[in-house]
Amino acid sequence: MSIRDNILSLDLENKRFLGVCSGFARYLDAPVTIVRIIYCVACLVWPTLIVVYFITYWCLKQDLRPGKLKSIVSESKTADHFKNVDYKRPLYRNPDDKKIAGVCSGIAEYLDISVFIVRLLTFLSLFVFGPFSFWAYIVLWVVLQERPANFTYEKAAAEKAEIAKRAPDTRSLHECATMLRATEFRLREVEAFITSKKFSLHCEINRI
Repeated sequence: MSIRDNILSLDLENKRFLGVCSGFARYLDAPVTIVRIIYCVACLVWPTLIVVYFITYWCLKQDLRPGKLKSIVSESKTADHFKNVDYKRPLYRNPDDKKIAGVCSGIAEYLDISVFIVRLLTFLSLFVFGPFSFWAYIVLWVVLQERPANFTYEKAAAEKAEIAKRAPDTRSLHECATMLRATEFRLREVEAFITSKKFSLHCEINRI
């Protein structure tokens, strides 16, 4: 049975505990013993995966498969909000609303969401990802610059819109080459006139 023809779900017939590992084994068409061994070794390395096991069990029990969960999330207002965020704008640390270094408040301002949510998720991630979250915060602290004093995303968006309104120069290469040739021809005429006897005579008359 191929992965595409199968559906990820709990395997209650071959379960040892809740049927999550056996469900993944059936979905991947892999030996269930191998899946269980890999999961147990992974839990020894990172015990937080035990919590992930129960979360996965709850999602599969509620029939929240990846495809269905994706469709639910994509239709939510939160998804619409993040689709409208301009991710090309610069990300700064926010020095005006900081608790430690302004990383969380900078991300909240960048994503236009509540800074409380970002700080709460960061705090909870310490229990899930442990030192990875801590070092990620330190890296962002070092890499991200403080937001300039007079900078606002509204002002930057207005400036970007103003630049977009300006009509771009749509001249072709052929038109540019024609203009350059015409300019060169005029320069040659000026040079010829300056070096001519007529110009010298004109200069002598003006001196008199």
